[in-house]
Amino acid sequence: MEDRSLNSHDAPSPRGLEPVEWGATGLTVVLSVAAAATQQTILSAIAPLPLSLAVGLNLVSRKKLADQLQAFGQQQEAKMAELVASQGQQQSELANLTLALGRVRDRLEDLQQQVEKLSQGTQHLHDYTRILDTEQKELEQVLDCLREIEKNTQVIQVNPSHAKAYYNRGLTHQRLGDVEAAILDYTEAIRLNDTYAKAYHNRGVARSTVGDRKGAVEDLRTAAKLFFEQGDISSYQRARDLAKRIHEVGSIEQDNKELPLEILFS
Repeated sequence: MEDRSLNSHDAPSPRGLEPVEWGATGLTVVLSVAAAATQQTILSAIAPLPLSLAVGLNLVSRKKLADQLQAFGQQQEAKMAELVASQGQQQSELANLTLALGRVRDRLEDLQQQVEKLSQGTQHLHDYTRILDTEQKELEQVLDCLREIEKNTQVIQVNPSHAKAYYNRGLTHQRLGDVEAAILDYTEAIRLNDTYAKAYHNRGVARSTVGDRKGAVEDLRTAAKLFFEQGDISSYQRARDLAKRIHEVGSIEQDNKELPLEILFS
């Protein structure tokens, strides 16, 4: 009787699980459902978080960007104000430089005018100096002539019969333009030496300048004759040509201005 019950207890029930196993299985199912519900709740709570976080971060970034843009705009406005102020200062400096340049240009024009005046003054001084040099040379020539006259006068005082001294003094008077005195000295030289061809020649030239045409032609013809006799052919031709010119024209005063004294008075 006891053996039969034990055997029936130990053998598995053909009808299904034992009550304990059923309990354990149910508990597992309950726990699984609870876990799933809990997980779903958690997921439902967590799911919106990334989008909200992104929106918040986007708002923060926009505010920061707006602040940066505002700061950048303020900096640009400050720089623009500095540039405007600098441009105004530069324009003021440019105006001052333009005014200074105008003054310098005016001063330069004044200096140029002064330089021109100085140049003209220098030219006038040069011309005046040249005139003084010419006058000085003429004065020296006059002094030389006066010394020559004095020297020949002294010779004549020592020897009144010195025909060449009279001739030389007459030549010097003629150089100085004192034609009358020259004629007197030439005449005295001819009186002392009636073959003095040069004295005849120069007295003929002197007589022509004072309008004595006849006397000039006679003296020059006599001088030509004496030059020819003495073998001075060039002087002969010159005296002859002058006599012919005076005879035809009446005077060689104009020609005298074109001929050197050394030729006329030789």
